[in-house]
Amino acid sequence: MATEEEFIPPSKFAFSTLQLLMEQPARYRNYGVYWFFVKALLKEFYTKENLYLLGDYMNPAVIAMMPEHKNLQEALRATMETYNNNATWNMNSPSVTAPDGEQITLYDEDVGL
Repeated sequence: MATEEEFIPPSKFAFSTLQLLMEQPARYRNYGVYWFFVKALLKEFYTKENLYLLGDYMNPAVIAMMPEHKNLQEALRATMETYNNNATWNMNSPSVTAPDGEQITLYDEDVGL
């Protein structure tokens, strides 16, 4: 995980995420409430031709659960922390815990999972 001093290049984050999702699309769930933020960032660099799940579906209720961050770097660090935690303990389950502790079911129509 990156420390606060480390700069996370958004393009490198997007590339790594693309690789993870190409191997196993269900990994999107590991991003929890950050998934639609990640999806929007991926769409800055890639299209549906690169990865089919980069469609236009967004879930406003899940997006509203994402905490506010003072800048992109802070959001990327929180996203990575959430991914790592869910990859360790949640293992692609559709049920994820929002930052406020609420259990939600994460679903993206573009993925179909």
